[in-house]
Amino acid sequence: MTLNKKQPLVGIERYITLDWLDQTAKWVIEGKSAKNVHELIDDYLAPYIQGDTSKRKTKNVLSGVWVKSDGVNPRFKKHAQQLYAMANPSEKLTIHFGLVVASYPFFYSLCRILGRLFKLQDDISNDEFYRRVVETHGDRESIKRAAARFLQSLVAWGVLDGSDKAKVKSVSKIKIDDPRLATWLLEAAMYSNDKETISLDALLADPAFFVFDIPHGAFQINQSDRLDIVHQGAQEIIIKLVSTT
Repeated sequence: MTLNKKQPLVGIERYITLDWLDQTAKWVIEGKSAKNVHELIDDYLAPYIQGDTSKRKTKNVLSGVWVKSDGVNPRFKKHAQQLYAMANPSEKLTIHFGLVVASYPFFYSLCRILGRLFKLQDDISNDEFYRRVVETHGDRESIKRAAARFLQSLVAWGVLDGSDKAKVKSVSKIKIDDPRLATWLLEAAMYSNDKETISLDALLADPAFFVFDIPHGAFQINQSDRLDIVHQGAQEIIIKLVSTT
């Protein structure tokens, strides 16, 4: 039995800061209960967000990233806690990014759209990005709003240059040399990818990871008990997620 693949419902349409993610991670790593973390997030967000509905939706995103394990192997998120506890700032950003990718297939899809565009050009107009998102996910107000919040969040995280309000630019890539973190990050994409199996080369070339520089040798699948090699040839390695059941 394989893990259930999630449909790319929007799920995440809020502007999220790294400070909010860091604080949520801190409470989770301290071992606070899910209920307690939910309450703490509620109080923490009060000075930043007006309106009960907006605060509730933001709280649900933060909880979805760090607390809930819907659709992912719970050990994947437990491993994130272990990595985060020893991480430097850029590694912490990488872990947040990976958790959002794994938890929200819609976010993963938007990363892939943006990554493909960056392969063609150095800067991308917001309108061009929104047009590609609408082509993929439909012309709905919720989709457009989520796409705008997505860009806003990535600019705030420092992975996009948004100094020109009409377009975004990619910044220097985050290099990942730690095999544990590299393997964990590439695993993240598999939870939102619609394929049950995928080649290692395809994972390394995934446009969703336009933010990162991941050397091929940094990915050590034999170090993960959540991944299986289903085929290994001279030119190709095919992997899949290990079932949680």
